[in-house]
Amino acid sequence: MCGDRRRGGVMEAERPLLVTGASGFVGRHLLEANAGRTAPRPVLALVRDPAEWEAAGWTRGVGDVRLVRGALPASEAWDAALPPLAAIAHLAAVVRHSRHRPEDMLRTNVEGTLAMVRLAAAHRCRLVVASTSGTVACFRSPHESADEKARYCDDVVGRWPYYASKIEMERRARALADELGVDLVFVRPPILLGPGDHRFRSTGTVLKALQRKMPIMIRGGIAYTDVRDVAQALLAALERPAAQPVYHLPGHACGIEEFFALVEEVSGVPGPPLKLPYRPARLLAGLVEGLGGRLLGEPPHLLPDPVLVEMAAHYWAVRSLFAESELGYRIRDRRETIRDTVEWLRANHPALRDAAGAELRG
Repeated sequence: MCGDRRRGGVMEAERPLLVTGASGFVGRHLLEANAGRTAPRPVLALVRDPAEWEAAGWTRGVGDVRLVRGALPASEAWDAALPPLAAIAHLAAVVRHSRHRPEDMLRTNVEGTLAMVRLAAAHRCRLVVASTSGTVACFRSPHESADEKARYCDDVVGRWPYYASKIEMERRARALADELGVDLVFVRPPILLGPGDHRFRSTGTVLKALQRKMPIMIRGGIAYTDVRDVAQALLAALERPAAQPVYHLPGHACGIEEFFALVEEVSGVPGPPLKLPYRPARLLAGLVEGLGGRLLGEPPHLLPDPVLVEMAAHYWAVRSLFAESELGYRIRDRRETIRDTVEWLRANHPALRDAAGAELRG
């Protein structure tokens, strides 16, 4: 539903923007993009630990950000003290591709978003939620893709807790937003790469390749885009007078082998040495997980989680009907994204930095 028919619409200039997940990868780039504007918007950043925020070096480059101490989904302890908000960027989420203990992920991803819908209703402002293109764009063929009008692909991703939580989140949040009259916008990017992943999570696939800890490669696909472009699109989605209910932020979709070949070309590090068909890889990962679960009480992480193996055998292409024309979204060159990711990880990940230092000393 467009902003002119809902509570929200254009942000009032003097009111602050509330950002959840402000200390994460996307949050960092959103705040940096806002700080780089001629007239940055005042920001309230929801953080669990203000001391950790202050200790992080990158937070000094995000401008004048006021901290709100709190967590989701329990918002009652902090939301009553907020000033009137211009909009909410809800970026906080738990991402874990495993069937092992999914309860906290479901609680945060679903109930946390519903709390933000209620908060947006109370402040009569727009809510932009970072979701994932995997809710609609997961295929068994490399020749398919999904736009904003695609149906949820429950039949494929419903067995994977993270994507199941995101589909449930979108459905329930949309229903509550319709009930409360909230201008709710979902933004769906694929995997995010680029510099600045200080928690080393979203760029974990590239990191493992650089560390040569990616033991197997499975024939399938991957889709990724640059976090810097996503941050700019999120700001545009927050401010556009009349927004679509959903925006896809496509990037580059390719085969797994093509992806690792590009990482190898850019970094000089050989790709995964073993290429396995899906069925043997899934069987091996399941056996390792089962043995580790019985002996250790949790998966040993010697091989990718079975969920990751299952995901790797699929294709994830996404396209957009609106992002370029309405948000000014542009997809930068894939080599630039991979190069900047590799360079940042080498400069900032302790193991890679130490290895580079050892080579120089040698």
